[in-house]
Amino acid sequence: MAPQREWFEKDYYAVLGVGKDASEKEITRAYRKLAKQYHPDANPGDKVAEERFKEVSAAYDVLGDAEKRKEYDEVRRMVASGAGPRFGPGGGFGGFEGATFDVEDVGGLGDLFGGLFGRGRRRGAVEPSGAPTSRPSCTSTSSTPCAA
Repeated sequence: MAPQREWFEKDYYAVLGVGKDASEKEITRAYRKLAKQYHPDANPGDKVAEERFKEVSAAYDVLGDAEKRKEYDEVRRMVASGAGPRFGPGGGFGGFEGATFDVEDVGGLGDLFGGLFGRGRRRGAVEPSGAPTSRPSCTSTSSTPCAA
């Protein structure tokens, strides 16, 4: 599951009133207590209780599922380290603070993407191993078939 915007903004552990090291059983117990307390049937017409019930349910949806909880914890660690996204006006991503990305980091794809953005190796360039590149010249008039 992809992280949701709320994962960056909400501390689901605080919503449920448990520690980050809480067991599955403790999380379930806290959820059931709060869900019973704020359930719309127990608080007819109380919009604040209804919103709190939705918040508690959203927290349990993530923390009550081991896989989602692991992903949530990773996202929260990333945000705490300053490498996470900032949200701009209107709810869009504002960018990533502290994160750097270089197309060369992805290995062979760096040539492909680098070429698309003017950073590709040119004919006669030298590979990192020191050997010259062995790419054939490919033009629309060449008798050599072009590789994809």
